[in-house]
Amino acid sequence: MTSSLLMNQSDLITSINLIHGELESFKKNVDVFFLVVMGNIVFFLQAGFAFYESGSVRSKNVTNALFLNYMDTSIGSLFYLLCGYALAFGEGNGFCGTQYFALVGLPYDRMAHCFFQYTFSSTAVTIIKSSLHERCSMTAYFTSAILLSGITYPIVSHWAWSSVGWLSQLGFRDFAGSSVVHAMGGSAGLAAALMTGPRIGRFERNGNLNHIQPHSIPQATLGAFIFLFGAIAFNAGSNLTISKSKDGAVISLVCLNTLICVASATTTSLFYQRFCTASGRTIKNWNLINMLNGSFTGMVVICAGCDQYPPWASLVVGCLGYFVFLLVFKAMQRFQIDDATNSVSVQLGGGYFGVIGVAIFGSDGVILSPSKSSAYVLLVNIFGGAVIIIFSFLSILLLYTILRHFNLHRVTAREEKIGLDLAIHNQAAYNVQDVKIDCIDSIESISRRSTAKVQPSAGSHYRLRRMTSEPHIIQAWRKCVYVYLIALLSFSYVIRGLFLMVPHKFANFSLWTMRKTPSLTSSHLTILGQVIYRRRTLQTQEISCAVFDDGRTVLLLLLDLNLMDELPESLVEFVAVIGIL
Repeated sequence: MTSSLLMNQSDLITSINLIHGELESFKKNVDVFFLVVMGNIVFFLQAGFAFYESGSVRSKNVTNALFLNYMDTSIGSLFYLLCGYALAFGEGNGFCGTQYFALVGLPYDRMAHCFFQYTFSSTAVTIIKSSLHERCSMTAYFTSAILLSGITYPIVSHWAWSSVGWLSQLGFRDFAGSSVVHAMGGSAGLAAALMTGPRIGRFERNGNLNHIQPHSIPQATLGAFIFLFGAIAFNAGSNLTISKSKDGAVISLVCLNTLICVASATTTSLFYQRFCTASGRTIKNWNLINMLNGSFTGMVVICAGCDQYPPWASLVVGCLGYFVFLLVFKAMQRFQIDDATNSVSVQLGGGYFGVIGVAIFGSDGVILSPSKSSAYVLLVNIFGGAVIIIFSFLSILLLYTILRHFNLHRVTAREEKIGLDLAIHNQAAYNVQDVKIDCIDSIESISRRSTAKVQPSAGSHYRLRRMTSEPHIIQAWRKCVYVYLIALLSFSYVIRGLFLMVPHKFANFSLWTMRKTPSLTSSHLTILGQVIYRRRTLQTQEISCAVFDDGRTVLLLLLDLNLMDELPESLVEFVAVIGIL
């Protein structure tokens, strides 16, 4: 009896241990799956960068922008996996790791962590080239991408996120990379932009700024939507696990705080541009690109403390973060540092303020929990963020000093003027073979209406007009058209009478429709208009048309009998037609 009871207890303990082992294995698999899914979404940020950056540059540099974005996923991944992950999370000292180079000896259950951390490295590498578009040489891009993905970013992430890193030992806090990813990439971009110099024509000699407009606002806006989608996964995945008891609450708070901060920064930028700037008060504009910059700043500034902020603090941090962006943005313009996508202002300004904000507005920060420990964390974050910025700035500054010495830091002036799509890749982003307009000579502005004078190619005639949609302008334009139509029709009847009294070389044809046909139907005119539309390549002496901006052909005068072959029998007798289509 006793032995049987002992055997039952032993089986029960074995079953419990087996269940416990299976449960632990299941939890590990869930965490691995969580990292893989979040890593894939963060990786999709590269598509957002591709859309936003290619839309922000001029059309002659779109292929180059897309090329650089796709190469980030190739060069960045190779060198991060070769040496970057080992320096970042391998066992070692407080400065860097010394194990798992080329992933040798890396346990399989850490592969998901390696993949997720690579997506962060790819984001950091993308930031630097965002500030160098339209003038960056291939040599400068490749060397800076290798340096950042293989050495600079891994060492910085080891300091802050490895359990033995020296900043981590001091108590440095950066949950999702406001300083480790964004401020590091922004400072590297600042050094690269400073050493590369501005684009040709960006700044005048007297210091005035020439705005270079993005070539595709829809493309840039699509990239912004992808950014927000990826930013939520960027921050949520930084929790690294989802199987622990409080993980669900933390991840939910992270996602909500991210959304609130982005909305706050976006709204602040929109209304500041509209009501607080001189251009906004004068032109009454709601600037989309400026609004997107505010949105990006909100995504960056929330990263450091998205797991600790109460929702109201996320709103405040997003609002204040935008004004930090403005300070850096104005400083960049003041010192004539050119940044094609404003990435330095967003990443450097927003990233550094984010790592400071978590020590001020966090749940155990200076405001909500004032104490010596919270003040200590504030000092550590200020110091740690500054060290990260200085380290990455100096590493890229050293690289570009060498590149400048050999004149390898940027493309030639001729290549820049031609556009990098053709100068480097020999592949234009858009097929413009059918476009006959060579150049725009001038733009004449009259009140809120402007007309662009276009120099046409041989044998083609173009006139471009840009008109605003104010009702009083439309009404005045319509009145002019109506007066012109009345005068034109009156003149046509006078000419008709003259033609009827004078013999004509086309005497065997009925000269005017009204003599043989009681009425000129709209279907007849529609058919005739279609024929003329198909014969648009005829010379001007064959067809003379007066065409207005609304697309209606008012006067069609046929002077070529060859067109009669294309008309139905009911219209064969027409030699000239006057009517309204």
